[in-house]
Amino acid sequence: MAQRTILIQNRAHLCVRNGLLNIETDERSLSVPLEDIWVVVIESHLSTLTVSCMSSLNEAGIGVMICGRDHMPCGLLLPLAAHSRHAKIVEDQLTMSAPMKKQLWKRIVQAKIENQAVVLREMGIDSAPLPDYAGEVQSGDKTNREGAAAAIYFKRLIKNGTRRDSAQTAPLDYGYGILRAGIGRAVVGGGWLASQGVHHHNIYNAFNLVDDLIEPFRPLVDLIVMTYGLEEPLRPLDKALLARVFECVMLMNGRRCGCQQCIEDVLSSMRTAVLEKDSSRLVLPKLEKLEMVSIE
Repeated sequence: MAQRTILIQNRAHLCVRNGLLNIETDERSLSVPLEDIWVVVIESHLSTLTVSCMSSLNEAGIGVMICGRDHMPCGLLLPLAAHSRHAKIVEDQLTMSAPMKKQLWKRIVQAKIENQAVVLREMGIDSAPLPDYAGEVQSGDKTNREGAAAAIYFKRLIKNGTRRDSAQTAPLDYGYGILRAGIGRAVVGGGWLASQGVHHHNIYNAFNLVDDLIEPFRPLVDLIVMTYGLEEPLRPLDKALLARVFECVMLMNGRRCGCQQCIEDVLSSMRTAVLEKDSSRLVLPKLEKLEMVSIE
């Protein structure tokens, strides 16, 4: 069963008691079991929570994302060494060879481009030559098929403006931020060193591995934004919809499951790939259509 993304958009006080996250607002009080929570997103600057509350959330393996004054994601709090075999996993991660990293990145880029092609088809837009580009990706994507595909993809997808300057920029950035928080939670919870990527290697980025693994999932956010016609300025309901990205169905080895489970499966398969030194063991999500799993 998919866990919940808790979105705090109005004045609230958060505290943890007896394994429950208690949310008190001016209108009502709500309690959610910690085990049912995937990520907490705090948008309202009128909200309060104690260090004890943050510590309890981290101990439960829950990611906490903070939004800035522009209501866009600006910070991420994640637990340290949440996995019992953290040291061993990090050791294996740090000893990955350069060719292995390049092969993993090749597979990630291929999956991203294939999913971008699905988005275009779902929106009734010609997807050529993206499927061909996916098949042309080389080790390490040394011919930059990712960049070439993105240029075509966003030019066709966004009719007025560009990816960085259009009515869709804010909802895309918000959705990517939510997705990044969830993947960050899974990376740290799986015992990985988030700053050590297979392709991204910015010394000032604490989430290089997260920014590698997010790529095949980005088109899912694109599909939500374009299907529902989300534009700036974002309404609270728009943000709540984007926060449900983890409930969307994707395919893993032909099996349909929620995005949240796909993220966990990607990390599990990557662990196998690293241990066996076989990049083909990395399983990545495939986008089919926009559909939500149910949360009971």
